[in-house]
Amino acid sequence: MKKIKFKLQNLIFTEKYGLDEHWWMQYRTRNGRRMIHDNKKSCHILSANETIDCFTYLNSITIRKWRKYTQIDDVTLNLKVKGTFDIQLFGHYRESGDIKKEWIGEKQRFYCPEITEISISYPKNLNSEVAAFYLAALSDVEIYEGYYSTFVDRDAIRNVEISIASTTFRKEEYIENNIHVLERELFYSDEQAGQHITLRIVDNGRTLDQEKYESEYIHIYPNQNVGGAGGFTRGILESMSAEKKPTHIILMDDDVKILPESLIRTYTLLSLIKPEYDTHFISGAMLFMEHMNIQHEDVGYVHKDGSFGPRKPGMQLHLWDHVFMNEEEYEPMPDSYAGWWYCCIPVKTMDMSDLPIPLFIRGDDVEYSVKQHAQFITLNGICIWHKGFANKYNAALELYLVHRNSFITQAMSGICEDIDFMERIDAFFWKELKRLSYQSCELLLDAVEDYLNGPEFMMTPQGERIMKEQGAKNEKMHDIRDFRELNLDMGHVFDGIYDEAELRGFKKFWYNLTCNGHIGPNWLLKKEIGVIPYDWFEAPAKQYMKKELLAVNPVEKTAYLRVRSRKRYLELIKRRKKLMKRYKTQGKQIAEQYRKASETLKGEKFWKEYLGM
Repeated sequence: MKKIKFKLQNLIFTEKYGLDEHWWMQYRTRNGRRMIHDNKKSCHILSANETIDCFTYLNSITIRKWRKYTQIDDVTLNLKVKGTFDIQLFGHYRESGDIKKEWIGEKQRFYCPEITEISISYPKNLNSEVAAFYLAALSDVEIYEGYYSTFVDRDAIRNVEISIASTTFRKEEYIENNIHVLERELFYSDEQAGQHITLRIVDNGRTLDQEKYESEYIHIYPNQNVGGAGGFTRGILESMSAEKKPTHIILMDDDVKILPESLIRTYTLLSLIKPEYDTHFISGAMLFMEHMNIQHEDVGYVHKDGSFGPRKPGMQLHLWDHVFMNEEEYEPMPDSYAGWWYCCIPVKTMDMSDLPIPLFIRGDDVEYSVKQHAQFITLNGICIWHKGFANKYNAALELYLVHRNSFITQAMSGICEDIDFMERIDAFFWKELKRLSYQSCELLLDAVEDYLNGPEFMMTPQGERIMKEQGAKNEKMHDIRDFRELNLDMGHVFDGIYDEAELRGFKKFWYNLTCNGHIGPNWLLKKEIGVIPYDWFEAPAKQYMKKELLAVNPVEKTAYLRVRSRKRYLELIKRRKKLMKRYKTQGKQIAEQYRKASETLKGEKFWKEYLGM
């Protein structure tokens, strides 16, 4: 059968998407200056005697992954250009622990006095796992477009229909921008993928103008505020009941910056995927919006201590070696998950009697991936940009909701059975006591108590109410200038705030024995105010035996003054002891209640009633 040409990836040379500062994620130049964009000709111009290197996060191609996961065996570079230039193909591979460079074929020279489409094939017997090219301009070169392609049998191309389910709550700025970008560059473009993707927005805030955005490609569903779990489940149910049945559903956050090329690569990958991989989830990477070259996570896992985190180390994706390392396949970890900032799930893996749990927010994506025993595919360029979590620390979310939900998912879905979440909570409890963060201790104990009260609260939508109540227990941060009366050097109050500050010897012993002075004579306490980070970071030496601690947020320039209270300490210790005893005596019985409730709470019938559908 005759093979047809099929696009794999576009080359991206653009000033869009906020990548102006990070254009080296697209290409690098020898002199450190970016190409000129000619708006009239709609092309980029590489000046004579300049060179671009496209071994980058967005413009390299991971040939090893394409050959492993899809039915291709050949890859071709295609450019639409004008000018005189040399092209040299190259790539990198791992050998004996080192990253090696491979020059692929001979350098080729092209004379293109008119706009010309050229194609250069990569040999099949490559060592290179990730490949790209150099282009050296001998005259001014106009680059109009470029892409990597393959030749495949027409019958080998799968039918793919993707439904994007995005949940939003009063974040119009983000969601409306994503709508405009997808309309302009995907839905109403000549990209084949655009004809096979539908965007379904579940509007938990009921603030979007339905009539303004409804189209054949975009659908908006006003919804009560049932959090991310409820919103995404509504998106799944609407997708499954649509006239055009999806083969895959992408669950995607609302407050993200989306790259249309990510959807194109997802569609292409699914169109050519081998049968043995067609139940894999495609997990898009989360990069930081504040530092768009930094990757936080593409696949995460639940650590043995009950914390969540990325499988890979943080990647700086403007560096060529990090581009390569990001495409290496790391050994899978138990309890792995794909974050729902961009998670593509094959419909064939979905069981409508085993939908997500009504957790409101936090933990729903972990629970769903782990209980499905999901396996994952990641690929450079399939990503979103999200605001960093560090500067969004919210104790009610991180200490109450995450820990309560960890108990619930473990009990209801039988996941993470080897993890002792109570041990993790208790460790946080003592840590926060020593930091004089009594409200944080209350939130941790609330998590235990609300879990022990059983699953009845999950039967009706109460997430918004619960979060308001718990959110009211967060420390109320104030402008740092409100603390000028304190005897502190306000001009340097944030200096070294995240420097290590450990205790050793007798001080460490006394710190732990007395819970940082809560037990013992008050005359040992120091009047000088300690300055510490407000978030996760622990600095024992800075908070050692202080009567007061100023917890500061150096990004927002805010702070909260914590004041030592033995009364609060004793109340919390008493409450902890009571809850620990209850957990020890009733824990198994409570877990069984959640397990039985899960038979109802994950079902399609329950969810439709819960959502008022």
